Amino acid sequence: MKNNLIFSGLQYQKDEHVEEKLRNFLQNELKINHRIEFGNAHRFGKQGFNGTRPIVARFLFRKDLEMVLSSAYHLRGKPFGIKEQFPFEIEQARKKLYPILKKAKQDGKMASLVRDKLFINGKLYMEEKIKTHSQTPAKMTQQKIDATNQSPPIPPRSKRARTESDNSPIRRNLRNSDSIPSPSTHANKNKPNQY
Repeated sequence: MKNNLIFSGLQYQKDEHVEEKLRNFLQNELKINHRIEFGNAHRFGKQGFNGTRPIVARFLFRKDLEMVLSSAYHLRGKPFGIKEQFPFEIEQARKKLYPILKKAKQDGKMASLVRDKLFINGKLYMEEKIKTHSQTPAKMTQQKIDATNQSPPIPPRSKRARTESDNSPIRRNLRNSDSIPSPSTHANKNKPNQY
């Protein structure tokens, strides 16, 4: 879908060759004179407002698709339309943003819809429910900073470490024997003789 465009308003003719029909449309209506290569082109979906089904075309080269989109201004006032094809989820998000886009343009603001994001006067439009959150952005930022500055939780000590101590009778007997040196002996080995 990344390199697909949907063309609406092109009349259906019996035994039509869709790719040639599109090439003629691009040359006659959009004034594009070089040959554009399509990976695939066919009609799909329900009949549109003028009784014809739209055509979807997959472009082999992205630069050709962008050239067609940039030449779409030639279609103003004509019964044709060109738009990019997006996945279902993005189309649903765009449907919610269309009325806001239209209102912003009527108010004289610069507005554009890029995939599923709306930009008004160069700033990303956020829904009102996000803006009217009970906390201010400064408080939310401070909470995020506090959460990242916290030290990780200290794990609980094991039962063995809690119940046994170094002064238990078994440990004292082991230290007094010659086979295991006491902790004080270890400390003295590491220190140089002071004699």
